[in-house]
Amino acid sequence: MNIDKVMSIDAAMAHVTPGARVMMGEFVGAGEPAKCIEWLLAHRIDRLTLIANTSGLRGDFLMGKLFAAGLIEEYIGTHGATSNEASDAYLSGKLKVRQFFPMGTWAEKVRAGGHGLGGALVPVGVGILDQEGLFPDLEEPKRTIEIRGKTYLVEEALTADVSIIRGYRADPLGNVEFRYMATQNQKDLAMAGKFTIAEVNEIVPVGAIPPERVGCPGPFVNAVVQGYSLADQHTLYRDHWIKLGRLPKLPEGETP
Repeated sequence: MNIDKVMSIDAAMAHVTPGARVMMGEFVGAGEPAKCIEWLLAHRIDRLTLIANTSGLRGDFLMGKLFAAGLIEEYIGTHGATSNEASDAYLSGKLKVRQFFPMGTWAEKVRAGGHGLGGALVPVGVGILDQEGLFPDLEEPKRTIEIRGKTYLVEEALTADVSIIRGYRADPLGNVEFRYMATQNQKDLAMAGKFTIAEVNEIVPVGAIPPERVGCPGPFVNAVVQGYSLADQHTLYRDHWIKLGRLPKLPEGETP
């Protein structure tokens, strides 16, 4: 039976409704699903809970625009100040951040959600992250448990209504290949979403991706959408890094 998961971005993103919990693959701007983010901005889907490793890249870029537009109501991640837009939203009281997590803890919470576990027992932060008053917006104190004489924080699993990952290539069955930074924990993000969208640079025939290069198997993906081409993606990021002064501006008339 042939199951074609390729669909328009409108059809896939229709699953993201106001108030949804959304997981998004990225790492300080790298590997962000640009076309899906642009769709959210264009359609003004708001009151979102965003579950992402970081809050994106500073300087009015992709995910940061979601915070600036006031579409994110709550952020669950490891670092809220990688984008100035998220920092501004938090400091002005427009963004709820109940607590931050060490990066490994956050990743384990996502993995637990993807594997159907209730949570993870984590020793990192015991005696620090559970201090009274550290996270005043928590509805109850962080729980601990002792096993064989060692104390652990009880970290509940993270799941989402929709997970949006970004890959290099995918086939119509939903098998996704990643490149470089995008290889992080996007398979876990895909598994932790009730509905998972894979935005990719290229959509290729079944069999074009070698089995050993499949970073996220098709059963964990519900929709495949066409994102920027690899060349256009490089231009998008290069232009922003030039804007931030991290790359030199090319001489007039010269192409990379």
